[in-house]
Amino acid sequence: MKILTLFTVYVIALSSTAWSQDSQYAGDALQLGAGARALGLGSAFVAISDDATAFFWNPGGYAILPKRELHAQHTEQFGGSINHDIIAIGFPLKRGGIGLGLVRLGVDGISFTQLENPNRPLGPDNRPQISQTVGTTDNVLYLSYAHKLKPGFSLGISSKFIHRALHVGKGTGFGLDTGILYHPSGALKFGVVIRNITQTRIHFDTNTTDAISPSLLVGTSYLHKFSQRHQILGSASLHLGEDTSGIEKNQIFNMGLEYQFKQRLMFRLGRQGTHLTAGAGLKLSRATIDLAFLENNQLNNTYRISTSIYF
Repeated sequence: MKILTLFTVYVIALSSTAWSQDSQYAGDALQLGAGARALGLGSAFVAISDDATAFFWNPGGYAILPKRELHAQHTEQFGGSINHDIIAIGFPLKRGGIGLGLVRLGVDGISFTQLENPNRPLGPDNRPQISQTVGTTDNVLYLSYAHKLKPGFSLGISSKFIHRALHVGKGTGFGLDTGILYHPSGALKFGVVIRNITQTRIHFDTNTTDAISPSLLVGTSYLHKFSQRHQILGSASLHLGEDTSGIEKNQIFNMGLEYQFKQRLMFRLGRQGTHLTAGAGLKLSRATIDLAFLENNQLNNTYRISTSIYF
């Protein structure tokens, strides 16, 4: 528990200076989550983190991977305006685990317009026309390692390499996330994560810099078994200090509920801030398929599909 206290004190102290930096929303593109199961649970996955997406939610989770896993996801966010793709792989080790994740976030088909004759005012014979079509992409490579400090207690770290290609320039950056996963019993778990622990900076070829401030995520989950066939998993998390803009500023509390039938068929409901989430999953002996839905009245709804293969 001393480590948990030190984590909290550190991120509060670091954040007090980080918020004064020049780029307040540089981390928005890195907050879309990973895995349809997690999204269906309202992104309350900090204290679960038991699959190959642990690189994003809590790298300490790689220490509890049951087997080697290859994960793939495709999402068309907000009415198809954003493509979000993930490939991840996780390997359990004797005293921990390792993982790798590759994330691509792309916005294609952004059109710029200008008047047919820029020297004349807008009119019936001088209409706007498309002058060029551009796109933007974020590519992030995560390398993660988790170590079991003692039974039921693991510490993990994720290094991330960011390449951002915008219409106005290209930038690269490096960041570190770290997390603790603590499960005093098989049913109850706690998770603590600090993202961008050293304050991630993205340096552009235009001599400008984006700064992503540290953020703190804390969560808990509990698994209740009614019988061998029926069990329910509940989870909740707080996301504090994340670089989120405008309308999402107060979306800090997430929660989710998952009903499991024979540990093969799953149904999920969740709440991500004020947004409703839902999902379902089918787990076979060597593969899992998950579907998720995220309600958003302002930016259109999001549907996500992901699959995992075990080997």
